[in-house]
Amino acid sequence: MKPFLNFVIAAILGGFFVTAFAADPDEPPEGMYQQHVQLLLNCFSTFGRLSEVLGDYWGETAVVLSRMSDTTTILLFVNRDRTSSTVVVSKAYKDEEEACILWSGESKPVKGPGGTMSGTSFSLNPNPIFPKKKELGTGT
Repeated sequence: MKPFLNFVIAAILGGFFVTAFAADPDEPPEGMYQQHVQLLLNCFSTFGRLSEVLGDYWGETAVVLSRMSDTTTILLFVNRDRTSSTVVVSKAYKDEEEACILWSGESKPVKGPGGTMSGTSFSLNPNPIFPKKKELGTGT
């Protein structure tokens, strides 16, 4: 499975905090700690096949795409009633590609507006408020 496992663990578990570590990797933000985990990844040799399986077996399609680089993409797949979702990392190599399921799960349907039942595995924030980034090392 190539070095993909190491890449995924480093990219996902640490990648979300890359801006916090960029200036000084020896000083993580207060309250952050490392936790070693053992992961079993379900991977496919093509993104197309992974997408086909998620559609055929769980009725999921990609609804969010985060292109991290020319070779790495993180995707969120969700089914129509939003009761299941899957996080996928796709990596392109020089002559091949690999796509792995990093996480998947289900959410129970809840009663929404008008009494309709829907899951909550995907909820879009209609008005995000982005915080101002602190200058690292200054506390402000």
